[in-house]
Amino acid sequence: MFRELINNPIDPIPVEYTNTICRLENEPDYSLTSLGIAVLKPRVETYQGIYGKYALITDEEVAVDNFVGDNTTNQFTFSYYVYSNKMDDAKLKATIEEHGFEIKENIGTFLKEKANVDCCAVYHKEKNCTAIFINTRDMKYYHISISFLSLLYPQLFKEHPMTEQDYNVVKACSKTDKDAFIQRIQECLQPYAMEFRRMMLNTLLKTMHEGKINYARRELDNQRSYVDSVQVTLSDALKHLKELTVTFEGLVATEKFDEAEEDLVEYLSTTKEIRAMKMEGSVLNFSVATLLNNYNPDAWRTFAQRGYIYDGKYGRNGDTCTLLDVFNDKNNRKILLDNIFSETPEFAVKIAGNYRIDLDNYRVTARSDYDYNAADPIFKSYMPNPHIKLFRCLGGYEGRIPDQLRKRNYIGAIQLCIASAGSVDLDETQQTFRPFLGWLLNCREKILHRKDGVDMTPEEALIYLIDKEKENETHKDD
Repeated sequence: MFRELINNPIDPIPVEYTNTICRLENEPDYSLTSLGIAVLKPRVETYQGIYGKYALITDEEVAVDNFVGDNTTNQFTFSYYVYSNKMDDAKLKATIEEHGFEIKENIGTFLKEKANVDCCAVYHKEKNCTAIFINTRDMKYYHISISFLSLLYPQLFKEHPMTEQDYNVVKACSKTDKDAFIQRIQECLQPYAMEFRRMMLNTLLKTMHEGKINYARRELDNQRSYVDSVQVTLSDALKHLKELTVTFEGLVATEKFDEAEEDLVEYLSTTKEIRAMKMEGSVLNFSVATLLNNYNPDAWRTFAQRGYIYDGKYGRNGDTCTLLDVFNDKNNRKILLDNIFSETPEFAVKIAGNYRIDLDNYRVTARSDYDYNAADPIFKSYMPNPHIKLFRCLGGYEGRIPDQLRKRNYIGAIQLCIASAGSVDLDETQQTFRPFLGWLLNCREKILHRKDGVDMTPEEALIYLIDKEKENETHKDD
């Protein structure tokens, strides 16, 4: 049971979608909204969210009266009342049954036995209307309470029983941190990912165009007022008015989706390397999850021949740094690194970059302090591009990307961002490449991608290479 709040919609759910559906009044976080989309939306033909409220009320009796007097809606209702003063159990039961509700005894018994928490869960057999009355504000009990949706909407889940994937989601509510819940929600929502992404992009691009039109409209209206108030300059003002009118009408007629923007929507909706995407006006923010595939193998061959690249000095400016114990051995470093940076590598590094593209002003920037893991859990097993992390540097791509934006080749610009994320300049040895090797040899995550598709930690990759070499020697002896 996790206490942490989920303060933003879980990717790939866009905020534009959550703004169109019902949410609890004063809903404390996005956990119930996300769970409803994952397990209720597939079972309801026209899903419109969950109506209800999250309320702190001193007396349980007041909470019960509030609930039974407010359950006339035909929408899905889930109300959660936190109270301090408990009412008489017999009176509670009588009030609930008088209004056609039943008490789900096993939920209250479970929380009483497991956590000594007083809880009463009620539901209506015919209506999709439920409530939880509980005497604690601890958020972990809120998160475990919402996992009982299948018990509180029995008529819905009778027709469409819980799947294994549904069970995995609700079981994640009992974990001590929110990461498991977020991961399970994301797995359930994969079928909707393209739909949500397309909706977000269409909405945001529409907003961008409407913003331009509204700006032109405001300018036009302001100028009309100016013409009315300044008679002395009436002639010049009227001329300006006509010019702005032409501009406004031209924008109304032309500021629509064109082929380049339609292609951009389709490309971003289907490109798996693009993650954690957001738009702010005409500015597109996104991260890239790719493989390190652009480096100079000739430079590595020179390093390998001279041998100094294996010396273990992988800190900034060539200083030593902490490595995993297994990589304190120079030969082990050589085995692994030669199989990553050769001309025919066995492994590729999973690498990430973050970008901010201004579609209107043709600019691109990168952030060195970007928190990849907070944006998307997938980045836990990716290494940040060293040029971006250390210097916010895009190298030669910094000039090429704006050129593509000026030509309205948005897809080309983003492809260059992906290429920059997967590029490391080995010749910038002391400034970026050696620190990058230090991060690599001190990592316990599965940041290496074997050419047959298997992801491994650096230590697992070393064991694999050693075993493979022994097997090859055995075959030679045979």
